[in-house]
Amino acid sequence: MKEIKIALVGQPNVGKSHLINSISGATLHVGNFSGVTVEKKEVEFERGGVKLKLIDLPGTYSFHAYTPEEEVTKKFLLNEEYDLILNVVDSNQLEKNLTFTWQLADLQKPMVVAFNMYDEFARGGGEIDTDRFYKLTNIMAQNVSAKENFGLEELFEKVIKTYELKNTPKVYYSELVEEQVENLKKVVKECRFSKRFIAIRLLEDDEDVYKIVHEKVWFSDLLPVLKKAKDILRGEYDEEDTKTILFEERYALSKGMVTQIAKRPKKETLTEKIDKILIHPILGLPLFLLIMWAIFQATFSLGAIPMDYIGKGFESFANYIGSLLPSGIVKDAITQGVIPAVGAVVMFLPNILILFLGINLLEQTGYMARAAYVMDGVLKRFGLQGRAFIPLVTGFGCSVPAYMAARTLKNPKDRLITMLVIGFMSCGARLPVYVLLVSAFFPKEIQGNVMFAIYIGGALTGLVVAKVLRAVLFKGEPEPFVMELPKYRFPKLKSLLFDLWIKTKLYLQKAGTFIAVASLLIWVLSSFPRAEIIKKYENMPQTPQLQAKMHKEILENSYLARIGKLMEPITKPLDLGWREDVSLMAGLAAKENIVSTMAVLYGNGSSNSKTLIENIKKSLPFTAAVAMIIVIMFYSPCLAAMSTFWAEVPQWAWRLFYTVYPNVFAYFAALLAVSLIKLFGA
Repeated sequence: MKEIKIALVGQPNVGKSHLINSISGATLHVGNFSGVTVEKKEVEFERGGVKLKLIDLPGTYSFHAYTPEEEVTKKFLLNEEYDLILNVVDSNQLEKNLTFTWQLADLQKPMVVAFNMYDEFARGGGEIDTDRFYKLTNIMAQNVSAKENFGLEELFEKVIKTYELKNTPKVYYSELVEEQVENLKKVVKECRFSKRFIAIRLLEDDEDVYKIVHEKVWFSDLLPVLKKAKDILRGEYDEEDTKTILFEERYALSKGMVTQIAKRPKKETLTEKIDKILIHPILGLPLFLLIMWAIFQATFSLGAIPMDYIGKGFESFANYIGSLLPSGIVKDAITQGVIPAVGAVVMFLPNILILFLGINLLEQTGYMARAAYVMDGVLKRFGLQGRAFIPLVTGFGCSVPAYMAARTLKNPKDRLITMLVIGFMSCGARLPVYVLLVSAFFPKEIQGNVMFAIYIGGALTGLVVAKVLRAVLFKGEPEPFVMELPKYRFPKLKSLLFDLWIKTKLYLQKAGTFIAVASLLIWVLSSFPRAEIIKKYENMPQTPQLQAKMHKEILENSYLARIGKLMEPITKPLDLGWREDVSLMAGLAAKENIVSTMAVLYGNGSSNSKTLIENIKKSLPFTAAVAMIIVIMFYSPCLAAMSTFWAEVPQWAWRLFYTVYPNVFAYFAALLAVSLIKLFGA
């Protein structure tokens, strides 16, 4: 019996596995591809007296492979024996999916296209003319629905017919690109691939193809022709990366093909109507910034309402605990150290929850993917790709999951650059410190705008640093960005509330354990040694003024003061004192520690937010507040985040670079800001 070996290929989530499962009477074999732990599915069945053997290859977006799964697909298509390619395409994502179809067509192998999920596309009145597609590309195609078992028999009839006719694709790019391809084909000699495929892959700097042709005797003749072809393309397209040029060619071809073969659903969907506004080429970016500005305004204005109530609640709690405990060190440590410090951290919980709620709403409604699409052009100018937007925005919540989210970036250079600048996105733990300092030093009517400026300023600085890193350490262009835009959907209230509850629980656990222990340690270090100073004041009338004077003297001579004063020569140009120095040091463990430490050092044992803010305002010059905000924006994240980066990046050189450079950058950025303020007399 005649056997046809078919490579089943497509981008992720196009329904290849569903198609295999829909083939009735099929025999499924599951194993692993040779040398890798990637699942291999093979299906055998008969149609029209012919044995069909399908090998389901892992989903891949293009021949530029970065993950092990994509590498498996590429190696199979380049090195294994097969008779025909069956390319599965999502009918609802034609432009995106067809960019890979044209790459497969370059192989010049017999090929059939299955327009899957056609039932969804047709439901709204959409149509795909497969006969027209065949006339334009010489590739037979069939509209199918693996879900509803629609069109599968006709599909495999066309598979058998294509195999018998030995049909190969006839897909062409622009005249300029085709001219360079033809020039290269004249130099390419014997090879197991078509001359066209070799020429195009060399134009795209495909290392695997380079290795294949490198040993050929005609390779030296090829190099000057290849260089000239690339120079011509770069000059005509004003683009250095030839991979990007070919990607744009394929995307333009996809858009043109869709206008020729597809009839869109007659009725414009709600998603399409909204997208006309939110991802508009001119309005998209301003609207995104406006949405983010509104979130930060709400974070500050609404979050400020419960602050006083929470502060008064902790103050009452401290008085109540104080009434139960006998006078002494334990009472002072709990009522003047632990409770005020924990209260200072907890009172900013509403601000954090509002910020998280805003980000969650963007994610659940489907807007976050649009924001990534809108930001792609901006990020590319700074050496990043659009997909980097997701881990960067995640960094506004917490750096730990942001570093993990960077795994979605397939290119190692793109991934590392993104991870090196995630720290510039101010995480939720820094928010309480910003609120504290902004409340103390800026008028109420502009506090929300200042907060927005801090977050956007940090993000923009991160982009500039990414640009420098790309130019100096990671030369080359970021990968082209392809991402599915999901339909808009109403957020689920239950899901939102559950997520906020989890974040509240984790935050309170952290405040009640780690922050409480840290603040107790800070109080002890700031309250000892004290015996001689207490002895000095014990015979004097114990007035509030004398108590404050004694407390100040104890603090100035404490172990904590001695530690902080060791750093004063370094931070003096920033107008920072030893209190700010030890607060920033404590922030390396967890950024919330900065607030709890300042509450111990400036709060005078009070849990009242207004008292703390007033004391900081009296004690700190404006330049010091600005310097502190800038240092917090840019210096190293918490130990948990740093540990995650080290776990994700195995190279020691990059680990050490990541550990050092944010702190150096933060210092000089703060020094510049302080110098400018003094220069202009602010």
